[in-house]
Amino acid sequence: MGNKALKTASLEAAWAASRTRTFLGSKFWSMVGRKGKKKVATAIAHKILVIAYHILETGKPYNEIGADFLEKRRSISTEELMVRRLTKLGYNIVRTPENQTKAKPA
Repeated sequence: MGNKALKTASLEAAWAASRTRTFLGSKFWSMVGRKGKKKVATAIAHKILVIAYHILETGKPYNEIGADFLEKRRSISTEELMVRRLTKLGYNIVRTPENQTKAKPA
């Protein structure tokens, strides 16, 4: 069955991690749409326990990789992904830089 106190504490830590701007928080919100909040909280609790195990095993401190780790790891940018999706739906996309100066009417 498992240790109920450990399960409760790790789930509570997972819910707390979901409200932070860390790797665990961003991982939580990236998975919620596919699995649901309760299942994802269990997955994050498991990640926390794995991290704790490795800290105890190696003796090295935890190194936070940052909330933007998942975004950096993507091989394709969000912009490119959206352009591909819209093109697939039949839209014609014309990209212009946001900081491009527009000619002001006189």
